[in-house]
Amino acid sequence: MHTEPHGISLRTKVAGWLAALFLAAVVGVGAATAVGQWTLNSFDALLEDNAACYTVQDAIKAEARAFERYVREPSQENAQDYTAACAAAEQSLDALPFDCGVIGEERYARTWNLKQGYAGYQQQRDAFWQLPETAPDYVDAMYEVMGAQDYLAEYALRLTQATLEQQNLIYKERALFLKRLPWLYAGLLAASVVLMAVVIRLLRSTVVAPLLRLAQASRSIAQNDFSGEDLPVRTSDEVGRLTGTFNQMKHAMADYLAAQTALHREEVRNLALEKDLEHTRLEVLKSQVNPHFLFNTLNMISCMARLEDASTTDQMIVHLGSLFRHNLRTKRQQITLEEELDGLEDYIYLQQMRFDGRITVEKKIEVDPSAVRLPSFTLQPIIENAFGHGLKACEEGGRILLRVWQEGNRLLVTVADNGKGMTEAELAALQEKIRQSEQTGRSIGLGNISRRIAMLYPDGAMKINSRAGHGTVIRFEIPQTTQEQKEEHA
Repeated sequence: MHTEPHGISLRTKVAGWLAALFLAAVVGVGAATAVGQWTLNSFDALLEDNAACYTVQDAIKAEARAFERYVREPSQENAQDYTAACAAAEQSLDALPFDCGVIGEERYARTWNLKQGYAGYQQQRDAFWQLPETAPDYVDAMYEVMGAQDYLAEYALRLTQATLEQQNLIYKERALFLKRLPWLYAGLLAASVVLMAVVIRLLRSTVVAPLLRLAQASRSIAQNDFSGEDLPVRTSDEVGRLTGTFNQMKHAMADYLAAQTALHREEVRNLALEKDLEHTRLEVLKSQVNPHFLFNTLNMISCMARLEDASTTDQMIVHLGSLFRHNLRTKRQQITLEEELDGLEDYIYLQQMRFDGRITVEKKIEVDPSAVRLPSFTLQPIIENAFGHGLKACEEGGRILLRVWQEGNRLLVTVADNGKGMTEAELAALQEKIRQSEQTGRSIGLGNISRRIAMLYPDGAMKINSRAGHGTVIRFEIPQTTQEQKEEHA
């Protein structure tokens, strides 16, 4: 088998091959681009010359029609049209190519005649407008102007014909050259194909074939077959060094796997036992908090409270059971505001009983609760923070205000309390804790709510404002989706 010369790295080899391919591609693409650009520019020049001539013809005719209308009916509208037509004709004449070395003597002469004829026509036209309509030679002057317009139209037509004849000759010459282009492209393509074939063959013998042998050997190792012979090392480049390292790794892995087999089996056995134990613990915990058991027990306590004429205790148990039922029943990520408020009412009742009515909760709902949606279990943790942290130490006058309104397609929710509030340092520490909770997901409070809003609504937001001694305000901004999107999230 052919052996590559030692001392040349794989990077150097590949760089040389790719450089040759790149040079060939640049030459081919550059030649094709240059020829294509030259052809495009040539035909663009022909089309621009034609367009300039036709524009002059149309502009002169348009000026003649505007002149005739203005003479017959001298209204302000016709005057404006006539002035615009004159300006367009002058601009079209100025746009005509007027370089003898470029357009040739015949076109140059006809362009010169047209420009000089238009200059004389302008003097004759302007002199006509100085005549009063009652002048004896007014009609004759008008017909002279119209005759000059006919001559200008004839000059423009002759210029167009001369341009077309000249361009027809140019087109025939360049068309003959374009017919030979396929042979040029075929030669470039053939050279590129030959060069690519040489490079592919070199890559196959020095890179692909050794790597295929490595892949085959690695598949055998993946099947725990270490009986194969060591791969031959024929070069000193990166592929050769990789092959030698692979051979060493194969022997090391065989020794290591043989030593670790018994230990791995023992670890698997211990892991299975631990999983069984965790499963048992989970089942025991689930049986202890079984919802049916919890509700049946609460109903029994409620019935006993009625029998003992303890109405307040009965109501607290009813609200507690309703709260548990709502929380366990809600499994969707998003629910309507109406559903969220249903569970919140039970929670507020229990908290007010806990604080003996010295904390009041006001709700200002300015939207249809059944028509807007928000993440589930959003309001209860916020109200809980207001009770437990903001207002717990207030002797009297504790107040919580829940306000919900809508601006455009964004639902705005604020929960404000007049509690102790937070200093700037405490607020910064809370926001940092929320940020860390968003990253770890270990929270069911503000961090959890902020993280769920960020996941459900990329342009949603949660903001906290607080001042020591003045209270705290938490604000949510929740975009509202269309009905079809609501149904998809349901």
